[in-house]
Amino acid sequence: MDKRDKEVLNMQLTLIPILAKAWKKSYSELSDIFHKYDILSYIDVCYESYNSMGNQGIINDLEDFISIQGGRIDKA
Repeated sequence: MDKRDKEVLNMQLTLIPILAKAWKKSYSELSDIFHKYDILSYIDVCYESYNSMGNQGIINDLEDFISIQGGRIDKA
């Protein structure tokens, strides 16, 4: 695993509790969302730009990504 891969993995792991809280989802529900919309791969693709965004910017981008695929995050 090269340095970038380790940094991407760290970002992915860091975002899990942040997204669970923002979206009011359990880790199980979040896992389903991640699998359905291939979120981990998308985080990898966006890693460089995410480094210059705050958490809210990343959350908004991921919501847009899910929306483009016809999905929606219900924050109930």
